[in-house]
Amino acid sequence: MDKVFITNDELSQVSATSAEPTPFAPPLKPVIGWPVRIVMLILVLLLPVLCLVTVILRISFRNQAARTRLAWTGFTSSLLIVSGLLNTLVFVVALSVGPLPILVSGALSSFDERDQFPQLPKTQIMTGAEIAHLFKPLVLVVSPVTHYWFSHRDVPSASFGAGALLFADHNGYLVSTARHVVGAGSVTSAVDKAVVAGESGSWADAKVVAVHKHLDLALLWIPCQSGTAEFVQPVSAPQDGRNIFVIGHPQGLKFTLSTGLVSRLQDSIVQISAPISPGDSGGPVYDENGNLIAVVTSTVDKSSNPNAENLNFAIRSDTILNESEWDVRSTGTEHYRAFLQAVRKLHAEPQTH
Repeated sequence: MDKVFITNDELSQVSATSAEPTPFAPPLKPVIGWPVRIVMLILVLLLPVLCLVTVILRISFRNQAARTRLAWTGFTSSLLIVSGLLNTLVFVVALSVGPLPILVSGALSSFDERDQFPQLPKTQIMTGAEIAHLFKPLVLVVSPVTHYWFSHRDVPSASFGAGALLFADHNGYLVSTARHVVGAGSVTSAVDKAVVAGESGSWADAKVVAVHKHLDLALLWIPCQSGTAEFVQPVSAPQDGRNIFVIGHPQGLKFTLSTGLVSRLQDSIVQISAPISPGDSGGPVYDENGNLIAVVTSTVDKSSNPNAENLNFAIRSDTILNESEWDVRSTGTEHYRAFLQAVRKLHAEPQTH
């Protein structure tokens, strides 16, 4: 490394440093005064207004000095962050302790408001139009219960299926559906609730009062709030080759009627040709006289099995009448037995309508 030599003459040319401290420049006046800050702080409680004011200020100060722009940008950004956090906290607290909008009620208005239900079965064969008119109002949308993370109130989940009215009296309504529709994957499942909706679209609470021990079936009970009309759904064994009508909610297309045939019978399983899609599970399969002959449970997905072509399955409805095959919970024993008694009485009477 080269050495650097400094001569005395060079040193003498360097001015001596003053021992006195260099005076500081006077502080600059704040860009945003305290009165303005206090007024702006009030807007923290009104996030939408604060956002609008921020946009206006950004536009107004775009030609101002850099110091002014930076001061207002930093101040309004801080206010927006505080306002966002505060409004989020208020929203969560309000939903946690305050009442939610009424999504699910205790009453099923679609049934409670009826003066009467149809008298079944019909002695004459019905057309598709007659089936749709009589039975669509008796079919429900059925969904498992879910909860918001900030509330314990029952609300419908994203998945749903169908259910059919079996029995009605002054106490309430007994509805059949598929066990997997309500989230009860097995007979030991702890699921005891579901929510249902009729054509009116309003949701009501339902209790899972029975699940079949071996088959994909479940029974729901909805208390009656004001209705007095009575109903009993006739149940009949399926016949191979007979015309059928299925009502469900395929892919969210609620209360869709489809037709087909009983394609094949094997034990408790009924293969049907009527088209089935997600949303149809639990839906009723009726014959031309209005008898319930099966409950839709599954279909072979063509996307997973390209060779499958319209392979759809249901469980024969007369299995509902075998009391020993059901795990009936204590709250549903009375209602289930009332339905069985009404069905026996109906089948014993001569059909005149």
